[in-house]
Amino acid sequence: MHAPASLEEASGLLHEFAAKRRTVGFTGADRSGGPLRVQVDETVSTRALAEIVEYVPTDQIVTVQAGMTVARLQGALREHKQRLALDPPAPERTTIGGAVASAGYGPLRTRYGTARDVIVGMTIVRADGTIARGGGKVVKNVAGFDIPKLMVGTYGTLAMVGTITFRLHPLPPASSDVVFPACDAAALRSLCATMTQAQLEPSAVYATFDATSYACDVRFEGFPAGVAAQREALLALAQRERSEDASLDDGHEAARTAGDVQVKITAAPSMLEDLHARAVAPLYRALGAAHAVVYPFVGAAFVSGDCTDVPRLLSALAAARAWAESAGGTLVTTEAPAAIRDAFDPWGAPPPSFALMRALKERFDPQRRLSPGGFVGGL
Repeated sequence: MHAPASLEEASGLLHEFAAKRRTVGFTGADRSGGPLRVQVDETVSTRALAEIVEYVPTDQIVTVQAGMTVARLQGALREHKQRLALDPPAPERTTIGGAVASAGYGPLRTRYGTARDVIVGMTIVRADGTIARGGGKVVKNVAGFDIPKLMVGTYGTLAMVGTITFRLHPLPPASSDVVFPACDAAALRSLCATMTQAQLEPSAVYATFDATSYACDVRFEGFPAGVAAQREALLALAQRERSEDASLDDGHEAARTAGDVQVKITAAPSMLEDLHARAVAPLYRALGAAHAVVYPFVGAAFVSGDCTDVPRLLSALAAARAWAESAGGTLVTTEAPAAIRDAFDPWGAPPPSFALMRALKERFDPQRRLSPGGFVGGL
């Protein structure tokens, strides 16, 4: 494994690998990631690229190297009462580059969107070793491409992410969670409709599943008076039992990280009941020590647990994917043991944009050396 200490060193490595036609994978930890775990000749780690390059608190902009963990960056920003509104699970071990490459997110997506919505600029190292920059702090652009947005969610199949420039948000001075226990999927959708109609603005909404029902956490953030007003408005409108739990963060983290199987399912938020009945509940039952969480405003669910019965789990995965794709959604196994990976394509059917994706792969990596076959459709 190679751990370059600068972009120039990374550039030299990739140039050398290109000359030797070596395949390359990227990682922020000890092994290359991605649902397929492709085999490559060389692995380049960003663990030595883990510093803040530039931070101007008054501009609410930070440029950080890809190998820094999300938790470490948030700690540095907190000193200036700011934060990056990107909250993927396991922030202590998730690197910034990994969060971007995997399009990682958490409950804050409800209000702030994904990495694409907070990235200002990016520096990448292309397959041939060329360093290219796009977006804010531009030195050199690759003509015709919005590099920062393009690289999100590509799992290192187009280029190595070197540095990322983010726009930041003030750290909210007040925060309050309202937890509604014993909800079914219809109640979750009704709760979201109530908040939308009342023009309430929660920063995060998620619901954890316990085999029988959901508990929904609604988080308001901002100035104390505004937080209190929104909280009281929701309680008056919802007319539902609430608990005194501070939050459901532990259950959420388990649903995103526990077990040797982790599955992500997406569908339209309006299909929440079907998402539960056709995907979340069957997968939950097919796993041992299962956990599940739904982001009702986003239309995304995550189910995790242990593979204790391979045929049963494969059957549940196939049925859930068939429903998701027929409904215009997706099912991706982001983590799975070899017995599942060998029998079940983690990505599913290529999207309608696959021809464009293939053209981009040809443009950025014409020799198909970067994580070859590690993305949807074998890209």
